[in-house]
Amino acid sequence: MNQHIIENKYDLKVSEIKLLDKHFGTELHLISTQTGKYIVKVLPLYMENVKNEGELTEYLYNHGIPVARFLKSKDDTYVVKMSEYQFTVQQFIEGKTLSVNTAPDWFLCKSADFLGQTALLLKDYKDLPLRFGKEFFSSKAVRRKIRKYKKELVRAKKAKDWDFIPVWENQIRHLKNISNFHIDTKRLIYANSHGDYHIGQTIIHNDNFTVIDWSSACKLPICLDVITSYVFSSPTCAEGIIDAEGLKKYITQFTKMFPLSEYDKKSMPYVLYFWHCMCNYRPDELYDIPDSYKAIAKLINNLLDWLFDNVEKLSEQLIESTDEFHLLPSD
Repeated sequence: MNQHIIENKYDLKVSEIKLLDKHFGTELHLISTQTGKYIVKVLPLYMENVKNEGELTEYLYNHGIPVARFLKSKDDTYVVKMSEYQFTVQQFIEGKTLSVNTAPDWFLCKSADFLGQTALLLKDYKDLPLRFGKEFFSSKAVRRKIRKYKKELVRAKKAKDWDFIPVWENQIRHLKNISNFHIDTKRLIYANSHGDYHIGQTIIHNDNFTVIDWSSACKLPICLDVITSYVFSSPTCAEGIIDAEGLKKYITQFTKMFPLSEYDKKSMPYVLYFWHCMCNYRPDELYDIPDSYKAIAKLINNLLDWLFDNVEKLSEQLIESTDEFHLLPSD
């Protein structure tokens, strides 16, 4: 990223620029300027609705939610489009990020509160796309993916890619399993939410945290954000085994802010399992995963293997009464 381009598009004087991360076509740079530090996110042009993140975070900020605000360019836009890429500039938030499955109790409590609070706040927000609807959860979509993966498996066998063959076979095994699921999207509660909410998206400062990276914000089955945020945070889930009692406590804390139906609770493990099967890294992508994502990739693979045998049992446990469970107070 050229600092002169940033200075040309924003009222900033850049004294230093440092590459922080690079993955999946996206670059993150930390810049130091006369007014402080900022994050510059460089994105491929094919990524749509990038401006939505700036508009959403401003809405959240104006309603009391701590976020990393986006700067507007000299052209009064949240995103600058160049001939080969686009980029945004947002506040740099001081603090630390916890690793996957290292959340203390106070964090889990605040996490559930935050997720419920933002879902309630965004209830009438109109500009977020719908994701994970009826077509996503269809057996037809699963069968298409199975056919594609079977072709990749044949290629791997012909090429004698011994490292890849069992991984392709295992992913096909999971896809065949979820092809038998029937998730009734009409009965799921869809809500506007972060869309990719987990421990790695939170920056802790003074026993509070700021949630960053709202680029995946959407209207989705809210139970998915609930269970994902718990599984990626709780130390009890570190091996990919979901602690039902801990998850029930988390659900209870969340529902103090935003409702979940019995069907949401019952379907939650199936929705999580289905989502990870359909959106998991392909075997031939595993060696290219940045170090910052490897812990999550390992957790997902362990989780899928556990859910293969336990998804029904977990579903039954979650619809048992949760009235007696309480997390630590959030203040």
